[in-house]
Amino acid sequence: MLQIVDAFSISLPANAASATTARTEVTRRLAERITSGALDDVRLLLTELITNSLRHGGITADDKIGVKAQLTGGTVRIEVHDPGRDGPVEVRTPGPRGGGYGLFLVDRLTNQWGVDRQDGTTVWAELSAGPAR
Repeated sequence: MLQIVDAFSISLPANAASATTARTEVTRRLAERITSGALDDVRLLLTELITNSLRHGGITADDKIGVKAQLTGGTVRIEVHDPGRDGPVEVRTPGPRGGGYGLFLVDRLTNQWGVDRQDGTTVWAELSAGPAR
């Protein structure tokens, strides 16, 4: 059985500051446990997933975004949950105007990822934590 080294869950207001708060918390909790490259990837993915929730989740400023992170063995799992029910999930090549990088990055940087639509929408992603420092 794999031992969970660290895990946390936070509830954030549905606003632009949510991504910053999530990045700060994941840095505080995981910086000494995973490689700096893996930490950079986790922070980038959190930013993209939270931004997708805010832009495409059909949520309001009164809603909350849930963020979970868990380090188990050599894998970091992150989850971003919102109460909305956005449309179909599609990974596409980013356009020339700079948009569309969210799920493209998730797909490129992770070992696996998926979407659960129970009580809203949860996008989860797992990636290698790299060797310990």
